[in-house]
Amino acid sequence: MQKYVRGKEKFSYGFAAVGSFMIANVIASYLSYFLTDILLVSTTFVSVLMIVARIWDMLNDPLMGVLIDRTSTPQGKMRPYIRIGAILIFFVSVFMFLPLSDADPIFRCVFATVMYLAFDTAYTIVDVPFMGLMSVATPIDKERSSLLTFYVTLGSAGTVGTIVLLPLFQSFLPEKWVYFALAATVGTIAFAGYMMLYKNSHERFATHTEKISVKDMFKTAARNKPMVLTLLTSMLASPRYLLMLSAAYISTYVIKIPGVSSGTVLVLLYLVVGAGMFAGILLTPLVYKRTGFKCTTLLFGTIGGVCLAAAFFVGQANYYAALPFMTLGGLGLGAYNTLPYPMVGDSLNYLEWKTGQRMEGVCFSWNSFVTKFNNAAAAIMLSVGLIVFGFVQPVVPGEPLPQSDFTVTGLYALVTIIPAISFLISLVPAALNGYTGKRRAFIMEELRQRKSAYSDAVLSTEGNTADDARTADAASDDYADFATEKNVQATDFKR
Repeated sequence: MQKYVRGKEKFSYGFAAVGSFMIANVIASYLSYFLTDILLVSTTFVSVLMIVARIWDMLNDPLMGVLIDRTSTPQGKMRPYIRIGAILIFFVSVFMFLPLSDADPIFRCVFATVMYLAFDTAYTIVDVPFMGLMSVATPIDKERSSLLTFYVTLGSAGTVGTIVLLPLFQSFLPEKWVYFALAATVGTIAFAGYMMLYKNSHERFATHTEKISVKDMFKTAARNKPMVLTLLTSMLASPRYLLMLSAAYISTYVIKIPGVSSGTVLVLLYLVVGAGMFAGILLTPLVYKRTGFKCTTLLFGTIGGVCLAAAFFVGQANYYAALPFMTLGGLGLGAYNTLPYPMVGDSLNYLEWKTGQRMEGVCFSWNSFVTKFNNAAAAIMLSVGLIVFGFVQPVVPGEPLPQSDFTVTGLYALVTIIPAISFLISLVPAALNGYTGKRRAFIMEELRQRKSAYSDAVLSTEGNTADDARTADAASDDYADFATEKNVQATDFKR
């Protein structure tokens, strides 16, 4: 089989994935804890900030996708944004975790708002084209799926770096400066990875959709039923992010080991859940290849739901006895974090079969939006949970106060029974996703025949004179109309 992505280019994807996942993990895992325990802003403010950020996401993610699909430069339609986003990510990462706990309370809130929204925007600018870039690097479905899996696997492995760096910085820095050093270091790694990707990547098979209005872009993307069901499955299971998001609170206030620091407990907790998560990431591509999206999701969603529910009830008697169940629950977390990437990429073929358009930018912008939605939804749940369960904030940055039994039990529920319920609910849209098995094979074969017929039609109508010649771009623009006409005439394979 011919391969398009090799050597330095594939390494660049992996390096950029490591940086991308590391900086995203720093924000997801430590921002809420930094805001409440270091910057000392209220949990109510954190909840409002996350809601405001999601409203902003509802605008900037889809608009970024539209912008990409309407961009045409000598460097491509996605690569220029990766360079811009890399620079922004670097500067925001350096300043975002400045421990300004002595500043005026209003200034602290304004600072946190500006920096978080700036990061959110910068990450959108770089992440949406990053996802789309992989879909146009090769026309071969297996190679594209392999590249997406490579991205997720290396990126997820890269998050281990943040687990190692945290206790390292805690060993010689005051607690209030630990997160600043961590974010600045990881931001530098992300910048280097993105810039290497910009230099070595290629947009070999990008499509252009300048003739389609913004409204039609969204209407067309909405017709991508497999993508919609995939993203809905992920969104319903968004509380799974609480496992990592709440880990700093669990290690500080719930699981206490005599003579062991909370930072070390945090590392152990990450290893317990992370072992299952990483196993899920490695197993998912193998199961996905053999059974498809639906069966893979039903399998790992059930494992995640059942095991985390068991961890909650077992933990009422002994937290340590519940740890193996949390490891098994991590399988669901790893699988659900992996599945949307190959499935959204795969769904572009369905969208092309149905409408004649692939819309890489728009579709992957929705995937980026859902990823950030999941993180923010979990952050909002965490903030609300802290309020509901009566969490007592520190008075001095980094010096935790005692919590009631009710608060401790509530915090533990955030990483067990609540994610468990969400896993089980998410199985409903997953079960409705029919883009699998014989139906998928039928669509892929018809799409192949349609492209072949179009190529033959173009060749048969081209003359020998310059006036009759077509450019590759013009032929690409005509294909959507041809494909739509053929789709109307296609065999009615029950939807």
